[in-house]
Amino acid sequence: MVVLAIFIVFPIAAKKKSSVNVVVTTPQQVQFDYYFDEALRQRLANHWDAAFDLLQTCQRMEPKNAEVQFELGKCYLQDQKREQAIASLEQACQDDPQNNWYKTALAEQYLADQKIDQAVATYQAMLKVDPQNDDAVMMLISIYTQTGKLQLAINELNQLEKIQGMSQDITVEKARLYFMMHQNKKGIAEVNKLIDAYPHELKFQVLRGDIYLQQGMKKDALAAYQNVLSIDPNQGDALYSLSKYYKTVGDTASMMRVLDQMMQNKNVELDTKLAVLKDLVANPADVQKVHDFLPELLAMYPDEESLHNYQYMFLMMQNKTKEAEVELHTMLDLNPQNKVTWIRLLEMQLQQEKFSKADSLCTKALTYFPKDPDLYFYKSVALFQLNHFRQVITLCHKTLPLIPDENLNLRAQVYSQMGDTYYRLGEKDSTFWAYDQALKYQPNNVGTLNNYAYYLSLEKRDLQKAENMSAQTIKAEPTNATFLDTYAWIFFVEGNYPLAKIYENQAIENGGDKNADVLAHYGDILYMSGDHDQAVTWWQKSIDAGNTSPVVKKEVETKTYIPQP
Repeated sequence: MVVLAIFIVFPIAAKKKSSVNVVVTTPQQVQFDYYFDEALRQRLANHWDAAFDLLQTCQRMEPKNAEVQFELGKCYLQDQKREQAIASLEQACQDDPQNNWYKTALAEQYLADQKIDQAVATYQAMLKVDPQNDDAVMMLISIYTQTGKLQLAINELNQLEKIQGMSQDITVEKARLYFMMHQNKKGIAEVNKLIDAYPHELKFQVLRGDIYLQQGMKKDALAAYQNVLSIDPNQGDALYSLSKYYKTVGDTASMMRVLDQMMQNKNVELDTKLAVLKDLVANPADVQKVHDFLPELLAMYPDEESLHNYQYMFLMMQNKTKEAEVELHTMLDLNPQNKVTWIRLLEMQLQQEKFSKADSLCTKALTYFPKDPDLYFYKSVALFQLNHFRQVITLCHKTLPLIPDENLNLRAQVYSQMGDTYYRLGEKDSTFWAYDQALKYQPNNVGTLNNYAYYLSLEKRDLQKAENMSAQTIKAEPTNATFLDTYAWIFFVEGNYPLAKIYENQAIENGGDKNADVLAHYGDILYMSGDHDQAVTWWQKSIDAGNTSPVVKKEVETKTYIPQP
């Protein structure tokens, strides 16, 4: 059985170059560069064994090359050889001690192996190279906090504050840690420093009230909020926090009064109101309040894309797809340059099997994004479902040059789509060529492996290869009825009826009992296993499930298995 999957894929991060860039033009260096560049190319194509062999050659040529060690570490990780990976990364850091990219990778592996002390030492070494490295500081803060070394975490926060300047996030975290250490006065003092530094920023005074409320200091929290509102009655943060105060003390009527005041006040920013809605929707008991507030807000802000986006997500949460689709169209009217909205609308049409509409939407979206490979891929999916197979092939060839080199997943998906399409066109050699190309870029894609294996079995070609590929899909998803059906059918073609029966039965037990192809296959297997009466029963079940094949109808009438041409 064939499976069709749709993926939205995004580019992976590019590899960061070594901080040392020495140009050498000796013949040996030219040869080294060739082997190294080829190793990177093989890795990007997911040919890890070939990449590893080439990197070992590079290592023999330049044993102290840090970049080679770094790449070898990736290969070892891919092969689940963690000790060798860490050893290679350690060597890379020794050979290029100024390269913090290598140290970051090493520290991450130490953390994955719970080697906390080594990770801390590595991040500290990074700060010796670059004292302004806030990423290293943030990781040390996280490690110290999780391991209970709170004072050390505060020390690092002080360092981060020197790098970035005073900020709400740093202050809140320092205050939180002081409260965890039961040093409440120091916690409050941190917030007061922020207020003193920015006396006109009322949000920091609201923050002080929030910290009071978190620490159970309810009277102080209320006083802080009321003080802010006496200065600015329209201060949205204070109103929102005041509503949470009333919720904490159990005064629901006052909470709703404040929220109503917020929502109806045009001087309160929309972002603050949306934050309220997001909090409310997280509590099932408050969902009705969101129902009540949204119409008022949409009337107040009819042209705000962010509000319509919230309305869309709220409707989808309630499975109101039809109404959600209306919101997507409204969002596109407001901002046709938002690709995410186009993708959402396209996926909705494909899920509803409105393939002509999806094709039209792709055409319209491409007028705004004329070189977007994702949109071309979606268009090919819609055209495939409309049986416009030759157009699909043309479109896929147009898509491939538009795909960034690093976006291997999309490249693999396009080739896989070509494989599916070539088979429908009866071009078998092109089918299997396309699948081979897809697997070069995404060797473990179970959809491609399944379709490739199934079509090989239908053509009775390379059955051992088909069996191996199908086995990979079963290992990845052992209860997938489609994959189990393919595996069973390969055994059937090979004449191994006992195994075919076992796996087809598993397919039926895992949801295949509603699939006409699975039912027909089971009938074929039963017949060749000698159970002719039961075979007829299952062929009839296949017809009842919607199978319109004249072959299956003939099998029922003649009570005889008819081999596929």
